Amino acid sequence: MQAEQGEPGGPRARAAPPAGTPGAAPAATPLPARARFGFAVGDFGFNLYWQGLGLFLIYFQTDVLGIPAAWAGLCYLIASVWDGLTDPVMGAIADRTRSRWGKFRPFLLFGPVPLAAAFAMTFWAPDLPLPWLIAYTLCTQLVVRALYTALAIPYSSLSVAITSDSAQRTALTGLRMQCAFLGGIAVAYLMPALAAWLSAPGNRGGYGLAAAVIGAIATAAFLYCFASVREPEYPASSGAPLPRVFSDARGFLLVVRGSEPLLRVLIAKSLITFALTMHTRNIVYYVKYVLGEVELLPYAMPLLTTASFVSVPVWVWVIRRTSKRTAWLIGCGATLAFALCLQVPGRPPLALGIALLCAVAASTTAFAVCFWSMLPDTVEYNELRFGRRDAAKVFGVASFSQKIAMGLSAAAAGLFLEDSGFLANQAQGPDALAAIRTTMGLAPAIGAALSYLVMHGYTLDDREHRRIVALLEAGRTDDGRAP
Repeated sequence: MQAEQGEPGGPRARAAPPAGTPGAAPAATPLPARARFGFAVGDFGFNLYWQGLGLFLIYFQTDVLGIPAAWAGLCYLIASVWDGLTDPVMGAIADRTRSRWGKFRPFLLFGPVPLAAAFAMTFWAPDLPLPWLIAYTLCTQLVVRALYTALAIPYSSLSVAITSDSAQRTALTGLRMQCAFLGGIAVAYLMPALAAWLSAPGNRGGYGLAAAVIGAIATAAFLYCFASVREPEYPASSGAPLPRVFSDARGFLLVVRGSEPLLRVLIAKSLITFALTMHTRNIVYYVKYVLGEVELLPYAMPLLTTASFVSVPVWVWVIRRTSKRTAWLIGCGATLAFALCLQVPGRPPLALGIALLCAVAASTTAFAVCFWSMLPDTVEYNELRFGRRDAAKVFGVASFSQKIAMGLSAAAAGLFLEDSGFLANQAQGPDALAAIRTTMGLAPAIGAALSYLVMHGYTLDDREHRRIVALLEAGRTDDGRAP
């Protein structure tokens, strides 16, 4: 199932031919509707977990468990580093997997139940002294993140396996993102609503019970995805011996170093992820302390996720009319403008504050749509350039870079708030309010500007990708390997 791979600089490596090389990729067979929808539903399940952790975990730890913000941020950083380190490992495992269900699908069959149990334990509230409580939250984060990675990397790699057409990948990504945001909307409403409904008076266990319900829903989504999607038949050479682990890893690292499109995508997304993590993690604090509308918390997050959901087709349309690079740059400009408005001192009118949050949510959706449709295209670029097809490893290193950026951002935000005098569940002083506004406004504005500079030189557009696919198809030998 895995084609024989060579290292960059070896006999199979070659430079990408000039952009004017003739050749057109054959018309791609459209994916069946059931496969498209089934694949997209998988991301609904993943975002029940991802947004549940991202939106509520630190808030749960500080405002429910009583853990200081700096400690909560540090635990999040440690868990993110651990999470990031497991991503490339999982990518290597998935690329080397052989089973009757394929390389990537079996993880969607066997992983959902353990992940659901770990998610519920992450939001449990044991009666422990503070040091042991911090240790408990850290350990549960490590477990849930490892299990999440074991499903997420193979799932993302399916987007490379089921189609090689860049336009279909953009459409598939759009549908996937809409399901992902639906998952975000669902968990943004269900988590606090179920926690309040299931909590007994004087009992902090509501979030754990809510997480168990959400885990059951996510499990159903993963199993539906497994049943709906089929991996293609892999070439006969997949039965050949796999390359040695360390040689394979070294070869892939050389690919990453030499692949300009992949590096640009990774760096640009890491910059915006670092900035937006500060923004997203503090939305709850912004609504609660800056806008002073704590009763809106159950509704604010679903509203912002709805804004992202509605904007997905807009960004898909922009990509089709222009390019993925252009859509990314437009997203950077819009994010910078709207985020800076959140930096204005004082308490804005409620309607204006919510409108600006929605505008930032809609503009930053461009990065998700572009990133997840750009990343699969780099797999074929690397295959032509270096003679290696490292689908899962590409997604593994991409996930690694994002999670490291998120962890560093969460830790920095926690320390920043702590240094400003932030105290949970109390009226905040001017310095704390200014710190919250900075994480909501200036941070994403700077991230968008830096990301713009990196992506300005991105050249792997749809036309270039079609040329690459055509060359790969024309050059494949009878055993299925690229020349």
